[in-house]
Amino acid sequence: MKRLITKSLLASIASAICVLAGNASAATVNEYFVDHGDIGIAYEDNELELHYHFEDGFNGVGPEVEFEPNEVYIRVSDAAKLTTTNDLGFLGTTAGDEIWILPQGNTGSSGAGSLGVPFVGLATEELDSTDFISVDLSMTNFNGPGEFALWQFGTFGPNVFFQSVDGISSADNLNLGIGIHDHANFGFTEEGIYEIELTATGNLTGGGTVVDVGTFTFAVGNVATVPEPGSVAALVSLSLVGACVRRRRKS
Repeated sequence: MKRLITKSLLASIASAICVLAGNASAATVNEYFVDHGDIGIAYEDNELELHYHFEDGFNGVGPEVEFEPNEVYIRVSDAAKLTTTNDLGFLGTTAGDEIWILPQGNTGSSGAGSLGVPFVGLATEELDSTDFISVDLSMTNFNGPGEFALWQFGTFGPNVFFQSVDGISSADNLNLGIGIHDHANFGFTEEGIYEIELTATGNLTGGGTVVDVGTFTFAVGNVATVPEPGSVAALVSLSLVGACVRRRRKS
């Protein structure tokens, strides 16, 4: 006998998927490797929250979704590798060295990063100017086989925000406006796993600050020592039964 799938059953399935997504183990690590995504900063229940925000679905699949920093790693494939033509002191490299870059400009043909070169942004669009004056995003810890830097190209040369080559200090800081979305170059000098701890400090309009810390992981080159990516099947199924945005750090 055939069983009909009713609207109420679909709603139950959607609810169950949302619960599973919200309670997924941090051991499930998903590989972000294509399309556009942001390292976002939100403010909920008087707490600042660093997270991943995928407005157009994870790797361009499924509904809008968000993840905690430890639930995703970013793949920087050999498609992002190039040979330098100049010395880059902020990366500790000289002309002719090979480096990997996720560029501040889009490499895809449809408004998103190409395969293995995801288009990673920095966003405070979820913050309200009535609450915040600005946010300081700082690199406060670093672990990797080579060097890392975050910078933008300016009129008079590169504007370098983070660089590991000279150690971690208060100079590794990027002041972000409220309600903005921007992109920068993420550069790496060696193949391997990089763990970059970011600290977001929200400067409140009424005085004082709120802080959150998250570690963002990048798998550079063909390295395969990151835990197996979580299945994207659940995200695909979400597109069939309705959008479900993951909650961040809410028990």
